[in-house]
Amino acid sequence: HSESNSMSIHALIYPLNIFLSLVFGLLWVPQASGQAATEQFDGSFRLQSGEVITGGYMVENAQSLFLYMDTERLDRVGLFERISDTLLRSIEPWEAVEIEFIPDADGQYNTLIWREQGRQPIRGERVYPHSSRAIEFVSGDGTQLQGRLLLPDCPGPHPVVVVVGGSGPVNRYVGTFTTYFLKYGVAVLAYDKRGYTTNEDAWREPDLVDLSADAAAAVRFAATQPELDGDRLGLFGSSQGGWVAPPAAVAASETDFLIVRSGAALTSAKTVLHEIRQELRAEGLAGLDLDYAMDLRRELYALAISGARLSAADTLVAPYLDKPWYRAAFGEGPISELWSTERWEWSRRNHAVTPIPSLERFAGPVLWFLAELDENVPLVPTRAALERAFSAAPGDDHEIAVINDAPHSFLIPSADGPPRFAGGFWGRMEEWMVDRDFTETTCWDK
Repeated sequence: HSESNSMSIHALIYPLNIFLSLVFGLLWVPQASGQAATEQFDGSFRLQSGEVITGGYMVENAQSLFLYMDTERLDRVGLFERISDTLLRSIEPWEAVEIEFIPDADGQYNTLIWREQGRQPIRGERVYPHSSRAIEFVSGDGTQLQGRLLLPDCPGPHPVVVVVGGSGPVNRYVGTFTTYFLKYGVAVLAYDKRGYTTNEDAWREPDLVDLSADAAAAVRFAATQPELDGDRLGLFGSSQGGWVAPPAAVAASETDFLIVRSGAALTSAKTVLHEIRQELRAEGLAGLDLDYAMDLRRELYALAISGARLSAADTLVAPYLDKPWYRAAFGEGPISELWSTERWEWSRRNHAVTPIPSLERFAGPVLWFLAELDENVPLVPTRAALERAFSAAPGDDHEIAVINDAPHSFLIPSADGPPRFAGGFWGRMEEWMVDRDFTETTCWDK
């Protein structure tokens, strides 16, 4: 149970299908060669059938993938790996779809062929074109961060969202969560997470306070760019971003709005306890055994937060080492043999973190999405905490949108086919942004 990678645990808890596991980086996918070329696959393509497929290169937990979906009809979604210079093949649905990119005379990829098993190939042409340039900015402690700025190919200055990723080693490539905004004339600033590495053994989750400082620095950087509209500058955070984005929005006064998807609002400890309870239940622990295991873990987190040494954890668990529920929940032996000092110290610094004080101070509009069946973020207490925070906030434009029947990923499994992306997210986000003039509707006639 790794708290430093907490928001990926659900793929272990609920191995519903290979898609969920892959999206959250728990299965290895080979790194695609030629990163500059893969970035050219980013974008939106209108198929001859009428659907607009949007997405592109995505890195999740240091794994290289491609994610494309139809965000309006939601009837086409696929996770792909690259099998040649110009050909992608779906991992989910398993080898059922291929996308071939056709280069123009100048080497640009503005045409694709969508091939589904048992159907005629469909040609697609690029729509909502964009440009991309590398960026670099400095966080508050002097850490240099790199990323990219994607700009719609239409007159600016553009509204912009700064993308804040989830837990684990993620970088500037976020697939559909980039190209979706470009469709509406919104620029996207996405950056590599502090300490990003493709070596999972070397990865160490940064402190949440540092990640918030990085997001605030990204906002300040965006506000200085001449192509961007500093009066329409927002943060978009997913999952762990619920802890990171609100403090950044308060620290960077340039932030005009905040959107969070499946974001945690309770303390890190309470959220991780919810995750682990679901995991242990799925592994067969139940009744009093489950209650005792969770009570002990709760006490361990409280001990860490108090500043106690790791050796104090051994004293706490000593009476339970021979209990079957202890071994099932923690493993064999005392905590000092199971948890590293680094992990204990990370818990001390981070498990009391909550975005609630920041939400109580942020005056801008907030749209916060929750999943009804979230295995990572507990719906009822999180919603209640958000409502209390919004009632105390200086602004009055707050919305909590609960996506029915959806897990943390918003990908709803199917018994007889690939999962589908939950309805109520993409369309609601578009409506919310349009109503507040956070899009540039004059870019294209959609």
